[in-house]
Amino acid sequence: MENAKFDSVNVLVIEDNELASRVVVHILEKLGVDQVMTADNGANALEILKESNADIDICICDLEMPVMGGYEFIRRVRYGTVPKYKDVPILVLTGADTEKNVKKSRIYRISGFMIKPPTIEDLGQQISQTLGL
Repeated sequence: MENAKFDSVNVLVIEDNELASRVVVHILEKLGVDQVMTADNGANALEILKESNADIDICICDLEMPVMGGYEFIRRVRYGTVPKYKDVPILVLTGADTEKNVKKSRIYRISGFMIKPPTIEDLGQQISQTLGL
């Protein structure tokens, strides 16, 4: 299902569960995403945003993680911890799409939610829609 429209997209996946991270990376590779970087928590993800030479187009972030969870990572991004990425689109991976998550999505300007594990169709559609591809 490789798609040329994703061949210039760079994605940062923030997920502490190694298996879940590998599943998302595998799907992104099947979609034809140019570059995929991974972090196992929000603190490491902020470091990647600060230090990466690649322009990251979108983040896919888990919510429940040790050290720094997803909402704290998103809050810091939105408040300009790394000014270049203050408005980067962020998709959230979650076990449940709860009303609390929907409310927080407005506050944190989250681009979308996906229930774990995402399908290739869902992930491709969310990225396309979010990035306007």
